[in-house]
Amino acid sequence: MARPRVVLATATGAQAAVSLIAFGLPAIGPELQEEFEIGLTGLGAVLTANLLGSGLFLIAAGVAVDRYGARVMTLSGTALGVAGLVAAAFAPSTAVLLATLFVSGVGSAIIPIAGMGAIFHAFPVTRRAWALGVRQMGVPLGGVTAAVILPALTHAGGARLALLFAAAAVGAFGTAFALLGGDGPTFAAARLRPELRRILRLPGMGRLLLVAAFYIVVLQSALAYVVPAARDAGLSAFAAGATFFAVQITAGVARIAWGRIADAGGGSRRVRSLIEAGWVAAAGGALFAVALHGGAAVVIPAAVVFAFGALGWNALVYVSAGEKAPLELAAQAVSVAATLIFVLSALSTPPMGALAEHVGWDAFWLVCAALSACGALVAGTRRAEP
Repeated sequence: MARPRVVLATATGAQAAVSLIAFGLPAIGPELQEEFEIGLTGLGAVLTANLLGSGLFLIAAGVAVDRYGARVMTLSGTALGVAGLVAAAFAPSTAVLLATLFVSGVGSAIIPIAGMGAIFHAFPVTRRAWALGVRQMGVPLGGVTAAVILPALTHAGGARLALLFAAAAVGAFGTAFALLGGDGPTFAAARLRPELRRILRLPGMGRLLLVAAFYIVVLQSALAYVVPAARDAGLSAFAAGATFFAVQITAGVARIAWGRIADAGGGSRRVRSLIEAGWVAAAGGALFAVALHGGAAVVIPAAVVFAFGALGWNALVYVSAGEKAPLELAAQAVSVAATLIFVLSALSTPPMGALAEHVGWDAFWLVCAALSACGALVAGTRRAEP
């Protein structure tokens, strides 16, 4: 097994590379519309095809990683992810673009699960939440990188060049993780089918997934609607973009910070940290609703407070899910939580947008604050449970 720091660095890099497409493709949405001659509906399908492929195969990825190990499966997933992106770059039609991005997502699903599985084996419980928080920082890091690089590449050589760049990044960082990040033990006795019933019956797992369900709606709403809300409040395009950038940077910092907090006391603060993140998000959501009436000088600080709670909890859910299961099922348990998060993030975005249209932004962000508070309350039930 490689040194823990090497595992962490390579797993984080691989996650950032995957996020270039999964969370950065909207940065070149207009260019994709122009090159493939598609409307907003078609663009929405294109932007979610990669995420859909990943979301539907996360559990299968967890089974495979538990059975065959992180190294073998990461190499396989990286190869499939790269092949899908290269094919997408040369797609002759929107239908082929959708199919190839979906295939790339299927391969990419293995990379984050393998990364989290390797961290479970490399780090002790007293540092595991922090390590997963660092790895989760790769998600906003990839999004921020994509927002800067992909438009420039598209301007130089079209959206196809941006897709080829993403393919190269996934290939390089995925391979580096597979070869340098080491490999946890495989479990020959693990079954090839998901142990869903066993995982879902683990003590506290249902409650943890319910908390994640509340929190992910708020997280996705923050990512999708902070900019439209800021623009509607009268902020300039630059100020709204700066708000989104601040949210992404805060997300990366928050995931490390909450992980460090959760590791305190020998890893005994998992539940308490999850509760605290929810209350910070609840207060931040209400603050953001008020700040939208005060201009950029107060909107950006309020968005930072909101993001620190609303976008910082992911690693806490993943580490809690993995630690509830036997070590040989840790990757599967994490993949179950990740599947819920991916699927709900996709399904919740349209109805939350409809909510904003019907009730306005003030009520919208107050609803987000209420959802965060509900998650915190659910997390706080039966706190004595290990």
